[in-house]
Amino acid sequence: MALKVLYAIDAQQAYTDVALRQALGQSRLERRDRALVTECVYGVVRWQGRIDWRLQHVCHRPLDALTPWIRNILRLGAYQCLWMEGTPARAAVYEAVELARRYGHRGTARLVNGVLRALLRQHETHHLPDAERLPAAHLAVAGSHPQWLVERWLARYGWARTQAMCQTNNRPAGMMLRVHTLRTSAQALADRLRAEGVTEVETGGLGPQALRVQGTSRLDYLPSYQEGLFQVQDSGAMLVAPLCDVRPGQRVLDACAAPGGKTTHLAQLMQDTGRIVALDAQPGRLRLLRQNLQRLHLTCITPVAADATQVLPLHDRHGVFDRILVDAPCSGLGVLRRHPDIKWRKTETDVRRLQAVQLALLHRLLPNLAPEGLLVYSVCSNEPEETHQVVQHVLHRHPELELHAIEPGYPQPLSVPSATAGTLDLTPEQLGTEGVFVARFRYRTPEGQIR
Repeated sequence: MALKVLYAIDAQQAYTDVALRQALGQSRLERRDRALVTECVYGVVRWQGRIDWRLQHVCHRPLDALTPWIRNILRLGAYQCLWMEGTPARAAVYEAVELARRYGHRGTARLVNGVLRALLRQHETHHLPDAERLPAAHLAVAGSHPQWLVERWLARYGWARTQAMCQTNNRPAGMMLRVHTLRTSAQALADRLRAEGVTEVETGGLGPQALRVQGTSRLDYLPSYQEGLFQVQDSGAMLVAPLCDVRPGQRVLDACAAPGGKTTHLAQLMQDTGRIVALDAQPGRLRLLRQNLQRLHLTCITPVAADATQVLPLHDRHGVFDRILVDAPCSGLGVLRRHPDIKWRKTETDVRRLQAVQLALLHRLLPNLAPEGLLVYSVCSNEPEETHQVVQHVLHRHPELELHAIEPGYPQPLSVPSATAGTLDLTPEQLGTEGVFVARFRYRTPEGQIR
């Protein structure tokens, strides 16, 4: 099963979490076997850069020249041999050879057998690129990240922080929940989860409504989930909605809403009153949003199928909002712990290309902001093209705007400073969250007026 998931990720551009969830959902594996498959899949994808570097030392054919089946059989076998201490190397090689016969032929089985046995004999003799002469190449292999991304981080953050970011991205992220405080409390939900068999539940994240859980891989099977007592959401993502400073009864626009993590958080902060117009251009994602609204018993959100870069299907006063949230499409390079396939899929060109989409959203939506309103821009990336450059473009084109300090938007002080007044640029190694960038805009206060 692990091989089929890896094949889907490699050959069909499937997302790791989606492909794995679908495969496990269709299986009858016991809990222990499900955990093993999960470890193999995420382990191979996280460490793919280093695995391929090791394999290329002993494979006389380029890995890209092999079929996706054989390439991923080699990766899986290498991971089991060198990373999984509880798996005997002989058993891992035997299983890989059998898979190569099934998904290839006798010749590919011999290739897999020879490569993995050579890897076991020689892997300790393979020396990483020299850290002093070739720092980017060294960290790219040691930390299993694409070299173009490591080079960017080294130029921006330096050696120590780049190394820490790579290390953090290769650790399992854990599962974070946001308590639906309109229906229960953190303590009551923690007790309920333990009663439902979740082995470890503890407060975590950056606020009292966050719980960290372990001991289950299918939270959606739990009665407490089906009853809408919580939403799965990383603590970094939980930082965004409070910055909108929403109040009960307000009109709010969430421009890129589905599947609804931040949208439903806004509704929670608004006591499920007022109106939230939740836009998304993709029908499938909008269905997920509607399912979440029904499960969480939230009524103040109106899903609308629309592309926020185009003319909005809103009229009269319904087109003016007290708050606008633009959680824009982005590279996702801040969420590599949860989605490690992104680092092998995205390119530097993608980062630059997405800036145009982000700016189009902001320029289109600003006319819908009320004079006393706030617009919050967020992305799960820390790359300059998607963060500070976007802010500077907006401020240059819209001199009537200014950044609005973010610190008052949180119930407790953050232990890392904002990059600039009015922005938060949080990388994963700092507080253990996803990488997130947030900027908060408002119209300039007339001279002499106090806001």
